[in-house]
Amino acid sequence: MGGAGCARQRQLRRALAGRMEARSPPAKRLKTAAWRSQGGNYATGRNMEQQRRELPIYRARAKLIGQLRHLDTAIIIGETGSGKTTQIPQYLYEACIGGHGVIAITQPRRVAAISLAARVSEEKKTELGTLIGYTVRFEDLTSHKSKIKFLTDGMLLREAMVDSLLCRYSVVILDEAHERTVQTDVLFGIVKSAQRKRKELNKTPLKVIIMSATMDVDLFSQYFNQAPVLYLEGRQHSIQIFYTKEPQNDYLHASLVSIFQIHQEAPPSHSVLVFLTGQEEIEAMSRTCKQISKNLPQGSCQMSVLPLYASLPPLQQLRVFQQGPKDRRKVILSTNIAETSVTIPGIKYVVDTGMVKAKRYTPESGLEVLAVQQVSKAQAWQRAGRAGRQNSGICYRLYTEDDFEKFLNMTVPEIQRCNLASVVLQLLALRIPDILTFDFISKPSPDAVRAAVDQLEQLGAVERKNNQIILTPLGIKMAAFPLEPRFSKEWCRENYVNSRNMTMVMEVRRQLRDICVKFGVHLKSSRADTSNVRRCLAHSLFLNAVELQLDGTYLTLDSRQPVVIHPSSVLFHSRPPYMLYNELLHTSKCYMRDLCVVDPEWLYEAAPEYFRRKLKGAKT
Repeated sequence: MGGAGCARQRQLRRALAGRMEARSPPAKRLKTAAWRSQGGNYATGRNMEQQRRELPIYRARAKLIGQLRHLDTAIIIGETGSGKTTQIPQYLYEACIGGHGVIAITQPRRVAAISLAARVSEEKKTELGTLIGYTVRFEDLTSHKSKIKFLTDGMLLREAMVDSLLCRYSVVILDEAHERTVQTDVLFGIVKSAQRKRKELNKTPLKVIIMSATMDVDLFSQYFNQAPVLYLEGRQHSIQIFYTKEPQNDYLHASLVSIFQIHQEAPPSHSVLVFLTGQEEIEAMSRTCKQISKNLPQGSCQMSVLPLYASLPPLQQLRVFQQGPKDRRKVILSTNIAETSVTIPGIKYVVDTGMVKAKRYTPESGLEVLAVQQVSKAQAWQRAGRAGRQNSGICYRLYTEDDFEKFLNMTVPEIQRCNLASVVLQLLALRIPDILTFDFISKPSPDAVRAAVDQLEQLGAVERKNNQIILTPLGIKMAAFPLEPRFSKEWCRENYVNSRNMTMVMEVRRQLRDICVKFGVHLKSSRADTSNVRRCLAHSLFLNAVELQLDGTYLTLDSRQPVVIHPSSVLFHSRPPYMLYNELLHTSKCYMRDLCVVDPEWLYEAAPEYFRRKLKGAKT
């Protein structure tokens, strides 16, 4: 075993030799960061108040409070690690800015909202859920005492459906605005409207703060009525950037080589964060790393490999924040979930593949696929900023500097590249009279909006009256569920038990059951009979139906797009005549994931007019 391990290690070293070239970018391009731990007690050895005072933002505290006190809207730009996300809400609360209302801080992802709330609660020496709380999908840890509330973009948007003026909030902080998620873009318009209407009605003013480490400042300032931009200066630890000499054809192999090069040379206390594109890559890389680490020479540093991706249960996500044994290196394999507010303590090295998995939607074909693509420059700098939170750090970029200069400056807003069915449903629930005239910061294409309306109409969620689109009673129920519209006719339980999901399934079921009871949805168990569940999916996902062809291939019934079954599916070696998919992943081929076998008659029942010309095997 030892000889094989040495041989493998030598192979990795040879593969890396000459591959990486150290670059010392000009001073203005170096990213620096201050450490801000989250999600647990990492403050051993140092007083927490002293940590707060050492953050770069502390030096600007008095000036910042004075500016924010007199501004209705402000845009705050601060480097990663400046402390803006954890400190500004506390500054506002301590200075009584906003009066007796709640201070809301939105995050694109639930793990960020939870870990940030835990950190701020720790700093304030209060129990989480009292003064500081959080709300994410299917989990609400707040009370009537909560004055600082972290929540996901989607949850604040859902609150706006009930109260469009957001009356309970005195300050809304939209954090990580540069990510430009669909929910964030919609929130921009919602809070801007709420701020204006509250002023017109002489109600308590709403203060709006937009924060990011990097942003198209002119666009945001112009959108928010020429709002002033406040820059937070200061840096603690430098980050050295390394680029490859040559382009890498296989970024996964290059990542593996980089991990073990670092593992051999760096002290065990230095953790590594590797950015990959998705769950499959992460799990495969995790298995490979664990296998190779077993074969390293005796006496070598041990390795703890931890995955981090959105569908991972929250308790497993939070494992990355826990301190491990001092003689074991922590290697975190993550999607872009770790790019922003999620700060993992102890990270010294970042390995950036330069790739990300992003949605792409084509209204003409009705296909929404997850495609692997290059990151933007803004994303690359965000990734580099994860290193060196405690000390100086190093970022290995697995692409050349010339390639980096060709990256887009900013990420294309998600609202311009995704299915808008959920957005349209939410806006109609917010009583927006004309979706096309909604005040988007970046307007989606009219074709995408029309395609979303058509899809909702086919699902029975909307109808046209007097040249207006309005919600049907079913659509009102759909909007109440924190799910995609196609998953909202009733709750569909999974066919198989997944141990990673069971920790949350009872809480999710309870909340969904409460919503069903509230809206009078009849509840009845299907027990062992899966036909009802599959029939329900057929009535919801009929737009995602595929048909087996005579040559053994599959085509989507809607656009006749060639698709194949993903190798991870239990149906990979079978050929059912008709199936539904939940997601398309486009790599070398267009793969279907999350499949369900259905009867063509069920599809015809769901939308007879739609399938009259499309189904070959259905009754006519």
